[in-house]
Amino acid sequence: MAFISTKYRPVFTGEAMPRLTTLYRAETLYTSMPRTMHRHEDVAEFILITEGSGIHIIDGQRYYTQKGDLLLIGQGVVHDESSPANRNLSIYSGAIRNLRLPELPAGQFLAQDVLPVQKTEELFPAFCHLLELMYRDAQGKGCHPEESINHLLCALLLLTMEVTSRSIVLPPEEHNLMDAVRSRLDASYDETITLAALAGEFHISSFHLAHAFKAAYGYAPLQYITRRRIGEAQTLLIDTALPITEIAIRTGYNSSSYFNKAFHKITGMSPRDYRKAYRKI
Repeated sequence: MAFISTKYRPVFTGEAMPRLTTLYRAETLYTSMPRTMHRHEDVAEFILITEGSGIHIIDGQRYYTQKGDLLLIGQGVVHDESSPANRNLSIYSGAIRNLRLPELPAGQFLAQDVLPVQKTEELFPAFCHLLELMYRDAQGKGCHPEESINHLLCALLLLTMEVTSRSIVLPPEEHNLMDAVRSRLDASYDETITLAALAGEFHISSFHLAHAFKAAYGYAPLQYITRRRIGEAQTLLIDTALPITEIAIRTGYNSSSYFNKAFHKITGMSPRDYRKAYRKI
C-alpha cells in the first residue's frame, strides 16, 4: 500500500500552468521529411522516440538517438533532425507554451550543464501511456479534451523532471572559442560572410577555424550557415504563406534559383514540393 503526503507545494498552478500547442505522432513517412537547423522562439519542444534510431543535433552537439530517448529542446535552442540517418524512426513530438519549471529559466527544460537527450528507461511505458492519452484527447475523443490534455501535460512534465534529476552532467566546456563562433553564426546566418572574414573576426586562421569548428559541431562554418538558412526557410514554408522568393530573401539568398538549388541539396526536394508534402502529411 502506498500513501501520498498532503504536505506539498504544487509545481503547476494558475498562471504557471503550461499549455500544449501541438502534438504529433509521427512514423516513417513523416520522419523521412528532412528538418534542418531551426529554433522556436515562443515554445519549448519535446520528442520521445518510440521506435527506430536517428541522429539529432541540439545546440550544436550531435546525438545518436534511439528508442526510449527523450529529447528536450528549450525555447531558442537550434536543433536539426538528420533524416538520411533515420532508421524506421517513430516519435511523439510536442510543443509547450508557458513552460516554467522550478529553478529554471522560462521556456527551458534543463540547466545548462545537463544533456538534452535523456534515457527514459523504466519510465518509457509511462511516457508512452501519457502521450497516447494526450493524443487521443487532441483528436477530440474525450469529454473535456483541452483541460484533460493540459493536466496530462503536467503529469508528463513531472515524469520529465524525474528523468532529468538523475541526468548526466556535461563535461567542462572545451570549445569556448568555437561556441562563440557558433553563436555569431546563429545570430547572423542571413548575412553574407566569408570564411576569411569570420576567421579575421576571431583572430585565427581560416584553416584552423574550419577544422576546429567541424570537429566541434560536425559541419564546417559555411556548411553550418547553409543548414541554418535552410532550417529557417523550412520553418517559414511550414508556418507561413509567404512566397518562396520572399523566403529566399529573408534567409539570406539574393537569387531564388540559388536558394532552390541549396534547398534541394539539403532536403532532396524543392521548396515548393517541401511545402506541399509537409502540409499533406
